[in-house]
Amino acid sequence: MPGPTDDYLAYRKWFDAEYDALRLPPNCTEAEGPTFNYSNQYTWTLEWCLLFGDDPKSYIRIREHFAKRAGLSLSRRISFAYHYGPIVGLDSDGTPLRNPADPVFVRIDNVKQAAHLHPERDPSEHLPQSSIRDLVLDAVDLFDFVRAALRSRETGRPMAEELGYHIS
Repeated sequence: MPGPTDDYLAYRKWFDAEYDALRLPPNCTEAEGPTFNYSNQYTWTLEWCLLFGDDPKSYIRIREHFAKRAGLSLSRRISFAYHYGPIVGLDSDGTPLRNPADPVFVRIDNVKQAAHLHPERDPSEHLPQSSIRDLVLDAVDLFDFVRAALRSRETGRPMAEELGYHIS
């Protein structure tokens, strides 16, 4: 499950503990963040981008947005996007350029529709939850995603194997 969404302080405490426990390899740099855009205790956005300088040159981009639940003093994750794929180009700041047609190893998001997966074979394809077995897409934890990408780089196994999903 994603980290706690009750409020920013609970989420940030969880994030910081997970982040501190994460061991990034020497070939990995943080091109962006992790950056928190804090509006209030119930509304915030996280953006984070990791670059891998050796072959295959690739990156992980994480974005999560949280907002208040109506009528409650709790937040919920409104949107998320977890991307892992090859670097196609970099902007002047060294951040990967993005285009929806760019190749991916996997992307899981809920941008413009319910949670879905973009598979390596075709990044323009949107596979809904009904096409994915053994992984609940909207329950993916950002650190589980990052750790799966790190294992994939280390072992050479595909992300489907590292995340444990099957496409129907």
